[in-house]
Amino acid sequence: MANDDPNPYYRDTPTAPETAASAGVEEIGTAACWKLIEANSLGRLAIQSIDGRPDLFPLNYLVHEGSVFMRSAPGTKLRSLARHPDVALEIDGVDGAFRWSIVIRGHATRMDNDADIEASGVLTLESRSPTAKHNYVRLVPDTVTGRRFRVRSSSSTRRTGSSSSASGRRAPDEHVDHGAPGMRTADKPQPIPHLPPWGG
Repeated sequence: MANDDPNPYYRDTPTAPETAASAGVEEIGTAACWKLIEANSLGRLAIQSIDGRPDLFPLNYLVHEGSVFMRSAPGTKLRSLARHPDVALEIDGVDGAFRWSIVIRGHATRMDNDADIEASGVLTLESRSPTAKHNYVRLVPDTVTGRRFRVRSSSSTRRTGSSSSASGRRAPDEHVDHGAPGMRTADKPQPIPHLPPWGG
């Protein structure tokens, strides 16, 4: 069967899409996730707001007996949790040569038992927010997942702008328009010379 492609040699060679594994992204085991969670105290709580739209709150937290505890002031967050208790908490950071991110998905409720509040230790949790926070929330995890990848040095990142050397000069193989007629340039091609129509 004849090849219908007139120029098969000019076709782009298909490349396999980059996967998380090929990019160097690693899964973090559950036990290692909890060690990172316990070693940190700042996360981002993702909730479904009372108007049905997603919302995000940075907050401080602590871990006690497999649950995550947070403080909150009265307002949108507590009203949303009462109606939509399914939430996600994201924590991230840098550990040596790796960047990591952990997501806890679970059920968050406002605590109303004084003994449970005191036993959790949340009363000693310090918040970086200046507003008073006298409401306490417990997040019971359903799943805990984490991923990490090695931090790339600036020299190994891809160049997105014009190619240049470390000294700031252009690469020697780059065509530069110096205004000379007929010189090939990278971004301003010269017009094709032509003759006027023959008048007979």
